Amino acid sequence: MYKHLLLIVSTLFLAACGHESLEDRASRESSEFTEKYCPTPVSNNTRTDSVVFDKQTRTYTYYCSFSDMFDDSDVINRFHSKIRDGLSQGIIDNTNLKVYKDAGFNFEYVCHSTREPKKILFRAVFTKKDYQ
Repeated sequence: MYKHLLLIVSTLFLAACGHESLEDRASRESSEFTEKYCPTPVSNNTRTDSVVFDKQTRTYTYYCSFSDMFDDSDVINRFHSKIRDGLSQGIIDNTNLKVYKDAGFNFEYVCHSTREPKKILFRAVFTKKDYQ
């Protein structure tokens, strides 16, 4: 009986060692998304350029570009709170992020100008208190 119990416990232990952590999963999935889909087609004057995950800060970062009428600091500044509210609601409504939201991950959006790629037009970080 003891040998069977030891065999079962050993098997469970070895199986558990093979699972990736949630942080490793987030890192892998962000890389896979970027490789497969980025840059995305422009939709509503916005394109997703890449998605990365920082394990130390537990932050998913979406790098985007604004084009056409959104590629204007004045427009973005005027609608900053509406953009932030829309992104926050998008995180709240996104069921694909549930496991990460349950773990308290952060979500960041960094939006650059298409005309001036080094220029950041919008940046926002959403923490657990923003999407609960």
